[in-house]
Amino acid sequence: MNKEELFEKIAKATIKIECEGNISSGSGFYFFRKGLIVTNYHVIKSSLRDRKKIYAKTENGDSAVLKLLGFSTEDEYDLAILKMEEELREKGEILLPKISSLSRGIPVCFSGFPHGINDLLVQTAYVSGPFKDIGFYIDGSVNGGNSGGPVVDMRDGKVIGIITQRRFLTPIDLEQVYKDLHYLHEHFRRMEGRAGVVISGIDFGQFAQLMSTSFSVFGKVLNANANTGIGIAYRINFLTNKIETVKA
Repeated sequence: MNKEELFEKIAKATIKIECEGNISSGSGFYFFRKGLIVTNYHVIKSSLRDRKKIYAKTENGDSAVLKLLGFSTEDEYDLAILKMEEELREKGEILLPKISSLSRGIPVCFSGFPHGINDLLVQTAYVSGPFKDIGFYIDGSVNGGNSGGPVVDMRDGKVIGIITQRRFLTPIDLEQVYKDLHYLHEHFRRMEGRAGVVISGIDFGQFAQLMSTSFSVFGKVLNANANTGIGIAYRINFLTNKIETVKA
């Protein structure tokens, strides 16, 4: 299989995972056997909390409802196994696992919908090194929205991992900063519509609304552009083991 054929196979195997109301989205892929789709738990957890539907969407806009079969939380392996409740018009490729030792320098490709866009991107990278005892680093441009997408060994077209995190390398915890900004946004948003207090000509009700909008925009920009070109994938064997315990 040449590179073009491999990329086309990966593209046909990858779908967008979207929670009802578009409150969260990520990537996923057909895996192991017909009807199964896998992604990260953190991609779909808001749907579980709010009891919303989970959808699989293709690059061409076709969609289907998914049913959750099993999961492992973020503090464990951060994975979710879902089943198609209805057939999509487009036939997808089913990817198979490859469980083996991983060494630096293995050429891989990974796919997904970065930043939640509707365009599917397939990219190349290399295994850069181990990540704890559950995964490995890749030197690829992993962004929000790539979570749940497959990492495929380009030598044989089999899945060796699932994109789970992007690496932040800063003196501060950007994830916590983003959460703090979101909290401030929600706090100021709840103040909207209340009678403002005017001091020295400044209406603090309007000021609160302005701050709410500013924190929201800044948080989104920060989250979208904090990219070091380092991604983290969890090994596929955890997913394969979990599938064996769930009923389709």
